[in-house]
Amino acid sequence: MTSSYRTKDGHTVGLGSTVWAINGQGPFTLTQPDFGPPGWVSMVSPDGEDVRLHAPEDVGIYYNRIRRVEI
Repeated sequence: MTSSYRTKDGHTVGLGSTVWAINGQGPFTLTQPDFGPPGWVSMVSPDGEDVRLHAPEDVGIYYNRIRRVEI
């Protein structure tokens, strides 16, 4: 199981870390998903309304540690 993930902006994050989507949405907290393949991660909004299940490689494609919008 993956315990750390590399974001698009080059930072290493883990469960409990806060990230932002490259489209500016967020913040999201990385959490252990209730379901899904080993190593996958859930991105959860502060209100818990938005939960996104991602493969480990998705973190490096779609999320930054530092908030910024990429077009």
